[in-house]
Amino acid sequence: MNSNQKKKRTKKRVLTALIIIAAVLIIYACVCFLSNPIVHGDFMKNKEKLGRIPDLLGGFTPQGMTAIEGTDTYLICGYMSGDANSRIYRYDADGKISKILLEYEDGKAYSGHAGGFTVSGEYIYISNASKIFVLSASEVLSAKSGDTVRFIGRFEVPCRASFCSSDGKTLYVGDFHADGYETEADHKIITASGTYEAMVFGYTLSDDGEFGILDTKTPSVAFSVCDTVQGFAVIEGKTAALSCSWGLSSSELKSYDVTGEADTTFKVGDSEIPLYLLDKNREKTSIGMPHMSEDIEYRNGALYIAFESAVLKYGAGALPCSLFNVIKYKF
Repeated sequence: MNSNQKKKRTKKRVLTALIIIAAVLIIYACVCFLSNPIVHGDFMKNKEKLGRIPDLLGGFTPQGMTAIEGTDTYLICGYMSGDANSRIYRYDADGKISKILLEYEDGKAYSGHAGGFTVSGEYIYISNASKIFVLSASEVLSAKSGDTVRFIGRFEVPCRASFCSSDGKTLYVGDFHADGYETEADHKIITASGTYEAMVFGYTLSDDGEFGILDTKTPSVAFSVCDTVQGFAVIEGKTAALSCSWGLSSSELKSYDVTGEADTTFKVGDSEIPLYLLDKNREKTSIGMPHMSEDIEYRNGALYIAFESAVLKYGAGALPCSLFNVIKYKF
């Protein structure tokens, strides 16, 4: 076989491979398009698109989501590619979006994961790396676009601090667990439904405590939860909602009954705190959502949900079912 024949054969193989890849992508797109109303039917019917997530093509990866109770103001936080400041985008009632850059207490740029995100009273909390970082809510809400705000403090928590939320009474912070994302050994809980290796801890909120927390050293309640939890919120003290996602698989919005007595206790330091086992015995519903759901927050009678499916590093939304907007879901 001469060189021209080899070149022709190589070109033919490359062309065939490209055609196969294109066909697979088209089939995948069609399956997603046709199955979306079926697999994600309840979610699609009850969701509302809010503002478009900014700077998705500039390297911003949204993670945390919160809203100001009783207002149309909501906020999303996340990190950037490289060493650029992690940031908050504030959506005001007039439709204006303001970019607010984050700094450590000493003024150095904060470029951390900026995972969970919640507001309660005078404080805004961001969770990451087994810590809760604290901001002044008034500084964030009054900041102009392009301003920087500094953390006013932080405290350690006994979990990965992958997400956080609050409900006016309690600040919740918890673990993400999956293969390669291991948690503390004592977070492994075996129930009748199986083995659970992630925990959520609740801290009692108090106007008189440091950073609005009654006791930053010891949580007041704990929940054992399933793998791949990206967000957790308690609704009216009765239901825990979990945002679960991993890769390109459909996300799930799970709910559990958290009323009544705790199932057992969990030891944190020298204290025994109530532990709720969020297993099959307490499960209420499971709703399919598009891929890559992140943090959630319950405000104004609905769940606010962040999705990272349209970010640059995951294809800039080229994959079907990717979401470009902040989502408000009537739960």
